[in-house]
Order: sequence, then C-alpha cells, then structure tokens
Amino acid sequence: MRLLIRIVAIAVLVALASLALLGVPAPWSPSGWFLLGTSALAAVALLVREGRARRGLVLVAFALLVILLVVRMVGANEGMITMRTLPGGEPARWLARLVDEQDLTRVGARVLAMRERLPPVERDALLPAVRWGYQQVRRDDAVFPSPVLDTLFGRQAPAAFDTLVIEPRAQPKPGVPMKFGVVFLHGYAGSFTLECWLMARAAREIGALTVCPATDYSGRWPNEAGLRIVRAALAYLRSRGIERVFLAGLSNGAAGALGLLPQVASSFQGVILISGAPAAGDVGEVPTLVVHGSVDTMTPAPAARAFAERVKATYAEFDGGHFVWLTRPRDTREAIVDWLMRQTGYHVRP
Repeated sequence: MRLLIRIVAIAVLVALASLALLGVPAPWSPSGWFLLGTSALAAVALLVREGRARRGLVLVAFALLVILLVVRMVGANEGMITMRTLPGGEPARWLARLVDEQDLTRVGARVLAMRERLPPVERDALLPAVRWGYQQVRRDDAVFPSPVLDTLFGRQAPAAFDTLVIEPRAQPKPGVPMKFGVVFLHGYAGSFTLECWLMARAAREIGALTVCPATDYSGRWPNEAGLRIVRAALAYLRSRGIERVFLAGLSNGAAGALGLLPQVASSFQGVILISGAPAAGDVGEVPTLVVHGSVDTMTPAPAARAFAERVKATYAEFDGGHFVWLTRPRDTREAIVDWLMRQTGYHVRP
C-alpha cells in the first residue's frame, strides 16, 4: 500500500509539473497557480512518512485550499465587475465564483486553435490575446465572477440567468442617473466575462453601464427565451434609471440581436454587430455599426460588407478572423468608441 501511495503521488506531481509548463506560454490565473501549488504540497505530503510532518503538510494544504475558496466566494462579486441573477436581481450564484475564468478560457482557446480552421494571422495571435485580455480585466478586479460553469451545467434560463454588470469608471454625481447603457449578447459557447469587459471598456467612454445576460451554450437568441432574457436585462437598466440603451452582439449574439430587433427596436438607440452580421436581415431605422475581420472563416467578410452597405450601417473591417475583437482589441475598441460618441454626442471626437 505504501508503494502504491508513492506511485500515485509521483504521478500527480508529474501531471502538475506538466500543467505548470503549459502555463508558461499562456499563463494560468493567480488562482490557478495557487491551486497547482496547493495540490503539489498535498502530493508531497503523500511521499512523506506517516507522522507529524505528513499531517502538518496535509493541514497546510487543506488550509490553503479553504483560503482560496473563501477569497473567491467573497471577493468575486465585490468590485467593478459584478453579477446578478436576473430577473430577481439576486447576487451571483456559487458556481459563478468557484473557478477563475482565465483557466477555463485558456484551455478552450488552445483547443480552438488546434481544431478550428483559423487563419494563420489569428491562430498565432489568439492565446497571447487571451493572456493580454485577462491582464487588463484584473486591473479592474483581481477576482471576478464568470457565467461559464453555470452555462456548461445548463443553468441559464429566463427564470434565472447570470447577468454580468460592469460599472463605468466614473460614477455620476449623487442624484444624477447614468444616461447610457449597453446590453451585450454573447455568441456560441456562452457568456464570458472577458468579452463583456471588452464591450464595457468601450462603453465606459460615454459613461455607460454594461450588462451581459447569458442564455444557453448555443448562443441562439431569436426565440421566446432569448426575448424574455433581453427584456429582463432592459428592465434592470430601467431600474437603474437608464433610458438610452444600445444593443450589441458577438457572433451568434450579433445574429441574435438582429433577429430580435423587430420586437425590441423601440427600446434601443443603436445596434453593434461584431463578427456576426448575416447576409440577410434588416435594422429598419436603427443606427448600426458592423465590426468584422477581413479573413473571417466563420462569417465571411463579403457578406458582412454587403449587409452593411444594404442597411447603410457604419462598417469597420480589420485584419483578422472571427476573433478579431480579441486579437485587435485596440483598433476594434476605437471603432466602437467613435461610433458610440457620434450616436450620443458625448464629447464627439474630430
């Protein structure tokens, strides 16, 4: 039995070392590194002879794990990036605080880069872009909630769905409500805090509050469930005193925004479609911005250009693929900020 325990401990340490090496080119989150270290300490305890030393190491590893869980459970909903469970408005559910999104996303991005037919300009840039993105998110909040696990476990429904809420940096004076808000719809694979934050950092330039509701993994919005979720997100913004709202969507979320628009057009001041403008569809009289990658292999750029020309939308195209919003964050942000400023007259740039 003693030999078997040692073999298991050595196997665990080898696996942890491999995970640590994988975290060099695309690093794990601080929580991820902390968990790797705690797990390694527990594995080392199994190699030590039974006695005080082993019990001490086990207790230390257990205490460190408890500390990590407490920090995540308490701190993941206390900063500028918070989460509400709408339509009731309760705080974030426990799954949203359990795991750092960066660790889930870096694994997903690596798998995506290997499996999907991404253009070379994007395949090489995706992991560094994810790393840069989470570094920037942590400047707002070191610990933040994420809808990813609730989505994976099928817990997003009109009766209870995660909604990320990202406040503008400068709060209005007491008694003066915020003027603008943005409802952002995610794409396939569900809602991610990183994507919501990318929208929020542009929306902050007009002092807007950003809310990012979550639907199921498919990211299909043009149905009864999607409509109810969008209306609940709107109701939340109205409860905050915000009347001028923009609708934005990424990939499936962009197509979903367009699909829902006939039913909600009167509630929005404009629409932002990122990497998801379809060949068909209409926006009526609603001002529209289309942001797209020039070599997008999932939603072809020629279709997006034709759509923008047909509906007289503002069109912004950049060198990149379907994930151009991640790989060209500064350029795409500038395009969104300039368009929002022109729509609102908020310190319009020359």
